[in-house]
Amino acid sequence: MTASYVLTPLSPLPVLRLTLLCGWCSLMAGIFLWSVHPIAYDSWHIAPVLISLLWFSGPLVAFAISAGALIMDQPASRLMKRAVAVHFGVSLAVGLVVSVTDQISPAIWLFLLLAALVDLPILALAPGWIDSPRAVKLLHMVVASSVAGPIAALFLWSALNIKIVEWRALAVAGSHPYCVQVPKDYLGQYKAVTQRAELAGLRMRTPFTNGGGSTDYQFAFHAVLVVRNDGKDRLYNWSYFAQSFVPVSDSAIKGLTLRADCEPMVAFFDVVNH
Repeated sequence: MTASYVLTPLSPLPVLRLTLLCGWCSLMAGIFLWSVHPIAYDSWHIAPVLISLLWFSGPLVAFAISAGALIMDQPASRLMKRAVAVHFGVSLAVGLVVSVTDQISPAIWLFLLLAALVDLPILALAPGWIDSPRAVKLLHMVVASSVAGPIAALFLWSALNIKIVEWRALAVAGSHPYCVQVPKDYLGQYKAVTQRAELAGLRMRTPFTNGGGSTDYQFAFHAVLVVRNDGKDRLYNWSYFAQSFVPVSDSAIKGLTLRADCEPMVAFFDVVNH
């Protein structure tokens, strides 16, 4: 006598619960973009923030659906594909409008490219090409990790940047007194670092300012290392590209009226956060 097994299809995720989950993820993304957006003088430039949120919302929605499907152990690949298809279409339309009107910096196109790297594989694979429960679950795992991974890596890099800046400052200063200063405002003024958190990658950035025209300007470096050698202060600016402090040219010092706004000492980082 042989036993027969009947496979009961799994029900899809509740639409309302899924919608609330996606809305929460989009809200968190909006708060994140609002907090790290580099154009932060007077008032926020809402258009770049909203467009960036639109283009990032596709991967975030896919992540929310995949995370919900994995947590509840229920398939949601078809719903994910429909949601991502709508997002991709809207993003493409907005991208064309932005391209024609030239309202957004070309750097914003990088956001669209990153979003497309998540959108396109989902549209190509889910579902249709894959329909087995194991393959669908694998797809959800790949989508969740592909979105959560870079976000986690971004925050990890931001935290590691604190120690990298500290090590590089010590390497450049050697045994000489030194200090590190960061922008105080949007007009090129600096202040001494008082907390190591000020050296985090997401926080240590060059602010923009605007004189009322159509162009944004930068009057400050990400951070400036001041090294006192033989009674003279030598200035170095932080370069993310070089991942080190590089000497500031005399012309830049004169043009930016750059000076030491912190007091060099032998063990500067020992007194930070104390």
